[in-house]
Amino acid sequence: MATTAGTRRSPSGGALCWAAAPVAAVRFGRWAPPRAHTWTPRRTYPTWSLSLVRSARWCLLRGRRAQACGAAVMSAAEGSSPSSAVRESASSHPAGRAISDAGVIGLAVMGQNFALNLASHGWRVSVYNRTYARTAETVERAQRELAADDTTASGSVTGFADLRSFVLSLKRPRRVFLLVKAGSAVDATVEALAEVLEPGDIIVDGGNEWYENTERRAASVAARGLLYVGMGVSGGEEGARYGPSLMPGGSREAYQQLAPLLEQVAAQVPGSGPCVTYIGPGGSGNYVKMVHNGIEYGDMQLIGEAYDLLRGAVGLDAMAAAEVFASWNAGALQSFLVEITARILRVPDTSSSAASAPALVDQILDRSESKGTGLWTMTEALRRGVAVPTIAAALDGRYLSARKDERERASRVLRGPERLSGTGHASELAAAGASPGAAGGVAETGPDTAPERVAALASGSVRASASTSRSDASAERALIAAIEDALFCSKLCSYAQGLSLLQRASGEQGWSLDLGELARIWKGGCIIRAQLLERIEGAFRRDPSLPNLLLDADLAAEIGRRHESWRRVVGLAASLGVPAPALTASLSYYDTYRQAVLRSSQLVQAQRDCFGSHGYERLDDPGRRWHTRWLSGGDSAGSRARALGGTQVCVYDLHVCTSSFPGCRPEYLRNVCLHGSFGWCTVNAPGCSPKSML
Repeated sequence: MATTAGTRRSPSGGALCWAAAPVAAVRFGRWAPPRAHTWTPRRTYPTWSLSLVRSARWCLLRGRRAQACGAAVMSAAEGSSPSSAVRESASSHPAGRAISDAGVIGLAVMGQNFALNLASHGWRVSVYNRTYARTAETVERAQRELAADDTTASGSVTGFADLRSFVLSLKRPRRVFLLVKAGSAVDATVEALAEVLEPGDIIVDGGNEWYENTERRAASVAARGLLYVGMGVSGGEEGARYGPSLMPGGSREAYQQLAPLLEQVAAQVPGSGPCVTYIGPGGSGNYVKMVHNGIEYGDMQLIGEAYDLLRGAVGLDAMAAAEVFASWNAGALQSFLVEITARILRVPDTSSSAASAPALVDQILDRSESKGTGLWTMTEALRRGVAVPTIAAALDGRYLSARKDERERASRVLRGPERLSGTGHASELAAAGASPGAAGGVAETGPDTAPERVAALASGSVRASASTSRSDASAERALIAAIEDALFCSKLCSYAQGLSLLQRASGEQGWSLDLGELARIWKGGCIIRAQLLERIEGAFRRDPSLPNLLLDADLAAEIGRRHESWRRVVGLAASLGVPAPALTASLSYYDTYRQAVLRSSQLVQAQRDCFGSHGYERLDDPGRRWHTRWLSGGDSAGSRARALGGTQVCVYDLHVCTSSFPGCRPEYLRNVCLHGSFGWCTVNAPGCSPKSML
């Protein structure tokens, strides 16, 4: 009986079958896993992982003499009995027969869908999971979906109950895709695979893995002649099944072997090609996917804040907000995340008994969760000295949302404009504006939360008249358009920050990342796919060395047309008490980046020099360090300010001394230039010569 599930052309005829090959010994006619003392692991792995590795090692020693026992080892590891289906079919599969073009290990949502994606494009795929029930589920699903799709090529999915038979089923060079949980499970699986694979075979880790782990594993398996690729996979469940954005990095030789598969299963963008490219060496693929997720964090937070403003400032309910997002998705903000936002907001709460069911989104507990890639992005940005305030604000927003109990307590204590609940109609805003001010969530007196304040800010007025009539439809449309502008500009800043981090990491790691090509493969399949990426790709095609996306002339002009609305929206959010940390951080990033001189930084440097003698540089003499005795009046006498150049001497109480001078501390060591009778000077001072440099 064949072990393949595929299209109607498959020899399996739709029957669920299995294959098993020798993995463990049969002792005295009974199933028995290898003894625990046969191998001592170097790392701590889950129990099932140890059994898997021990079994693989035993196979190398015993070969084929132990027959039809694959299911037993996994059953022993999991505390269950081997299924009759596995026992009956174990001897029917010719051991060592290479039948498949690729293998997939890890059959949760992403792995299962990726395997079916490969098969849908005509590739023969072997699948393996530590629990063979999940493998059975995958094979059965493949039978249903591949047979039902008339356009599907004659690909197939074959399930295996043990690792060795899975490996032997793959054609050389073997291409094994891992889609298992990052961390120790990957280490255990790679360790087991390394025991049964042969030189030239390829391991591809498709999980969200820390890039340094990928580089460590690549170095480890390279000693055995194996090739390793860390591949970012973006697109979620739907993308994995029908076309994700793929970011493979590592061995270029391995990528050349993988390219025929990957270019078919990746998302296809008309006029742009498959959303996959060779990213670079080492852990670059995982790193790019990490930053992609960081940009995703920022994008989601920005959209959430825009939604909050539509509800709390404009006064729309969820259904009306859905229509706004749908209209935005037809313009410059077209993107996957904006599209699904419109669809999400239309979903009613079917569990409600009300005549008109409220939006389901209004019933969701407001605690945003995260899986760690946003934190990794922030950690890397801090380590490499790259500002990513939009992404940081998004991460902070999730952390603050998790403190639900504290926020509920704070809402009764901390004073500010009232946040309106319910539908947020203009009449409610007007009522709130007339309420007496008080702590504990009661609105303050004045026009700050009234429609006239909204109308005034939307039209650009600094002051609002208390006698202004209620906001009309044109003012509402103007405010919605301003929020659209703010969202566009902020999204652009989020991309700029993430790409700046990639640029810095590429230079420091020697990866030579092509940012234009990254923008291209993000245009389809991935979570952050957006029309804006077409323009981002163009910016880096025009100037591959562009230091920051905001410096592109086309995009700078676009922000120039929209920034005034952006500013009004941020000011409005503050006025109404609507939290908009990512929109605000994005605007601050933009304004900081466009300043030729930052007065705040001038003062910070002076403070550091004052209390820590850290020195500073002058605008009129860059590249040379200076120090001033600020608390002594900072007079202009030569002994009060000195240029810090030349070799190191110790300066204590304005005297030149050796480091053994009483009271001297390491921070007094300075690079100085001495001229004349120990006067401090710059190297270009009159009479100064190289001899003066001590």
